[in-house]
Amino acid sequence: MKTRAAVFYEAGRPFEVHELDLEEPRAGEVLVGMAAVGICGTDLHSVKGEWVRPTPTVLGHEGAGVVEAVGEGVVGLREGDEVVLSWAPSCGECDDCSRGRPARCRALNRAIAASTLPDGTTGLALNGEKVHRGTATGALAERIVVSEQVALPIGEGVPLEQAALLGCAALTGVGAALFAARIEPGSSVLVVGAGGVGQFIVQGARIAGAAEIVCVDLLQARREQAVQLGATRTCAPEDLEELMKGAGLRGGVDHALDAVGDPETTNVAFRWTRNGGTCVIVGLPAAGKRLDLDPVEFVRRERVLTGTIYGSEDPAVALPVLLEHVRAGRLDLASQLGPSYPLDEINAAIEASLGGVPGRVLVRP
Repeated sequence: MKTRAAVFYEAGRPFEVHELDLEEPRAGEVLVGMAAVGICGTDLHSVKGEWVRPTPTVLGHEGAGVVEAVGEGVVGLREGDEVVLSWAPSCGECDDCSRGRPARCRALNRAIAASTLPDGTTGLALNGEKVHRGTATGALAERIVVSEQVALPIGEGVPLEQAALLGCAALTGVGAALFAARIEPGSSVLVVGAGGVGQFIVQGARIAGAAEIVCVDLLQARREQAVQLGATRTCAPEDLEELMKGAGLRGGVDHALDAVGDPETTNVAFRWTRNGGTCVIVGLPAAGKRLDLDPVEFVRRERVLTGTIYGSEDPAVALPVLLEHVRAGRLDLASQLGPSYPLDEINAAIEASLGGVPGRVLVRP
C-alpha cells in the first residue's frame, strides 16, 4: 500500500513530499485517512533543531480523519468512523498506564525518542529504507496505520478540521487547567503564552470558573484572541508587573501556567504564583534547557511547581469530557483554526506556524 507524506530530514532543510510504502493494518490496528493535521510546537522543536531524533521521519501527531480499514480483532472501530488521534496509547502493563497516565509510559517515551511506534516498528519505507514516525504517530500523510487505541472515535457533529485540535492542543491546554492545575471557581489564573496550547488553557480556566484570567504574550493578535476566549486582562511581557499591581494581584495568582516551557517563561509564571499557589509547566523546552531555582522559595512561600504532559489525564477519558464541552458550546474550536494548507505546501505551513500566526496552522492531506 502507498501513502504520500511530508518527510523531514534535518533542521534547515525543506520538507519533501514523497510516496511511501505503508504496511497494511496488522491485528489490533486501523488504517486512517487523514483529513486535517495541526502543526504543533513539538514538531517545531525538530524543525528548529532543538530536538534531534532519527530521520528521515514523518512528523505530525495532532490530527483527525476517517477509518478506512480495520485489522483483525478490532472491535471498537469500523470503516467510516471519524476519529481523532491520540499519541499516547496505553501499553496496559506498566505502572503509569495502570494509573491512567499513558503519556508517561516508558515504552512510549522510548519509542518517541527513537521515532518509532511503541513496538519499535514504523511500517513506513522509501525506496526500501526505513522512514521514522514522529511522536509515535507520523500524521503528516494522506493515510496512516495506527493502533486502535490511537484512533479515538468522536461521533457526529464536530468537523474534522476542528476535531484535529482535540488530538493535542486542546487535550493539553484544557487538561492542564482542569486536571493538572485543578483550577477552582473564583480563583485567579495567569497564562504565560497565548499560542495554540495557551489559548486552550485560557478556555480551560474559564470553564473551571476562574474569576480572573490574565494572559501575557508578545503578540497583540494573540492577546486579542485570548480576550475573546475568556481572558479578563492581557498584556505584553514588559507590562506584566504593572498590570498585576493594577489588578490587585501584587501577591500573585492562585494558579500560573506556562504554555511556552522555556526557563525564562517558567520563571515569569513562578514569580507570579502567590504563597501557597501552584505553578504548572505545560510547554516543552528545547533540549538541554535548565531551571535555576532557589529552594527557599518553596520552603518559605509553600508554592508548588509541577509539570503536566498531555493534560494529566488518559486521553480516552479526557476526550469525551472535552467533546461534551464542545457540544455544549463551552469549548470553542472553530476560532482556534488558523490558515490551512494542502500537503504539497507543507513548507509554507511550517513557515506560517513559525511566524506566530493566530490560530492553529493546519495541513489538509
